[in-house]
Formats: sequence, structure tokens, C-alpha cells
Amino acid sequence: MAKKPVPARLVVSLLANQEQPRAKALKRLASELGPVLFYSEPLPFTWTGYYDQEMGPGLNRRVAAFEGMRQPGELAGVKRLCMALEQELAHGGGRRVNLDPGLLGRDALVLATRKYGGHRLELAPGVYGEVTLFFMSGHYRALPWTYPDYAGDALRGIMGQIRVRLLWDLNNRGRQGERA
Repeated sequence: MAKKPVPARLVVSLLANQEQPRAKALKRLASELGPVLFYSEPLPFTWTGYYDQEMGPGLNRRVAAFEGMRQPGELAGVKRLCMALEQELAHGGGRRVNLDPGLLGRDALVLATRKYGGHRLELAPGVYGEVTLFFMSGHYRALPWTYPDYAGDALRGIMGQIRVRLLWDLNNRGRQGERA
């Protein structure tokens, strides 16, 4: 008999150059996904100019982690929610905020994306999952395809902080009656 997957913590990266659309997105995500457990300080996004034409210069990333636990099968639906919210907040044909959801588990961070790649697994039509970081020897490790900002110390450190709380919650969920 197959075991139920271990639940994970939902995280969403919010990339923007203005706080107003990001704040609207976070409020809406919280109304759909539950209370925010953690919200990072802005991290400068200097790794690429990929989004500059669409979103403008001066981008920074913040990471939100949500209370409660999620099953891996929920990630594709969260990505679809994020894509719809990006379009809802768009202005003049371009996104004002880029939302990248992922599941942070004991062993890895899996991000959802619309972009196919040979190392990505289709979770649902048009939605792919990628192991972006892998936890080994006490730290998150980047993989050959990991985006440079996720491979950097700042985001790996944030994911490590979120992981500490995740492990605490997993160890105490039965005692506190939390559903997982």
C-alpha cells in the first residue's frame, strides 16, 4: 500500500519593482491560501535583465511562506492561481508582479513553472515542477539548472529558515491537532 506523501510548506516568490502590486498580490494569496507565516525583506534582483522589458528595472524579490501544510498534488493548482493573479494585476500588457510558487519539503524545494525543460516533470497540462534546491549535509544545495538567485546565499538561507519551522510543525502536528 502506498504511503501518503509527506506534506510541505507552500512558498511564493513575489518579484516586482513596486510594493503596491506586490502587496495586493500577497493579500489576495493570503485570502486564497491561508495566513502568511513568513515574509522576507526585499532582495535585489540583479541576476538577469530577463524581466526588465515587461516589468521595468529595479526589481526585487520577496518570499512568502504560508501556514499549514500542502500535499504535492496541490502545486499545479497554486501555479494556476498565481498565473491568473499575475494577469489580473497586469497593466498595459505587462505583468506588474511575477509570482512563482513552490513547495518546500524536508529534502527539496520544488518550484512550479510554465516553461518546459528536460529536467522538469509535467504536473498538469502546461505546468511543470522542478527540484530547484536539494537539502544535503545541513544546507540547501543548488543543482545545475537552479536559477542563480535561488543558488545564492540569500534565498538558500531563507529556505533554510522556513525549513526549520516546517520541521518543527511536522514534528508537532499530531500534538497540536494540525491537519497535514
